[in-house]
Amino acid sequence: MISKEIIRKSMLDTITNEAHAVAELANTVDFFKLEAVVVMLAECREHIITTGCGTSGAAAKKIAQVFNCIDRAAQFLNPADAPHGDYGMIRPGDIVIIFSKSGKTTEMNSLIPIARTRGARIIGVTEGPDSPVAKASDISLVLNTGPEACPYQCLASTSATAVFVLFDAISIAVMLYNGVDTGYFKQFHPAGGVGAMLLGNQIPGKKI
Repeated sequence: MISKEIIRKSMLDTITNEAHAVAELANTVDFFKLEAVVVMLAECREHIITTGCGTSGAAAKKIAQVFNCIDRAAQFLNPADAPHGDYGMIRPGDIVIIFSKSGKTTEMNSLIPIARTRGARIIGVTEGPDSPVAKASDISLVLNTGPEACPYQCLASTSATAVFVLFDAISIAVMLYNGVDTGYFKQFHPAGGVGAMLLGNQIPGKKI
């Protein structure tokens, strides 16, 4: 059993590690590629399909949900179900976003030629610039987030946080590119706290 001091230090180290990695995104990501991704996603008239295994899969699910919130039809493709018939969800004109920290995940490498055959474009999100996923993508977003907060380097902690932040930035830029405003949210997000705020016109300094 460890002391409270060690627990506190561990938590502070994690927060510091992840905050530093997020701050460094502005200095390490390729903004030309990010801009190209924003335009590609904003102008997509078919579906955005996100996929990944493990923690990358959890990130992919969350990111698909955010795209749906900003008028980009999106869905998560479970890589375990994909070769059992779910490859069929991929259609010409779709954009498949592959999340793979190593860029070498077997399930992702099996999916790429299928997506190509089906006429989809591919965005790869990885830390491996020379990996199969990066090389096979139309656009590869390479993240350099440094060591994980996990002291054993086993938990995808810092790298996952960076992916969430990066795609929040992308999603908000897509939203602005397409002119999605509070009028859209008022119509398509009428429930919960957001709906209550919009229906009550409680947006300081903004008109609905």
